[in-house]
Amino acid sequence: MERYHLNLLLSYKQIASIIQDLAEQISKDYNGKELVLVCILKGAFMFLSDLIRHLKVSVKVDFVRLASYGAGMKTSGLVEITKDIETPIEGKDVLIIEDIIDSGRTLQFLKDRLALSNPHSVKICALLDKKARREVEIEADYLGKEIDDVFVVGYGIDFNESYRHLPEIYYVTPNEKQKS
Repeated sequence: MERYHLNLLLSYKQIASIIQDLAEQISKDYNGKELVLVCILKGAFMFLSDLIRHLKVSVKVDFVRLASYGAGMKTSGLVEITKDIETPIEGKDVLIIEDIIDSGRTLQFLKDRLALSNPHSVKICALLDKKARREVEIEADYLGKEIDDVFVVGYGIDFNESYRHLPEIYYVTPNEKQKS
């Protein structure tokens, strides 16, 4: 990724503050309820890990991995489940944990798919939202931050499986050529 420059979008301190606020609201809203967190792999695992540490309610955790296929950087709208949840969710409150909402197609697919198991509710918690890229009408019930239409990496979000390890979130821009 030498041809690209990483520009700080959110520091770890800013991310931690966002997560604390989200955890307080979720804890308040789900107090006394059976909550199942469904984390979308791989990008949301760090977000889930930090979020769950701040929750004041007991939760069950499960994971789902989805793949959408298409040419280039655009999804075809077809979504395949490559790892499904194993926790029964019938009659329970489900909160999908997502790193970033983009077109919304994959998230809409998952929300509709989970609803088939007759949970009490299915809501969405997303760290980031790129509303400019939305192709379907879907919104996060709990949202960390809306961002511009930029390509981001770090804090679990990758570029070709790299950069997940970064503790901050960066937006990527092309490197300007250095004059000799």
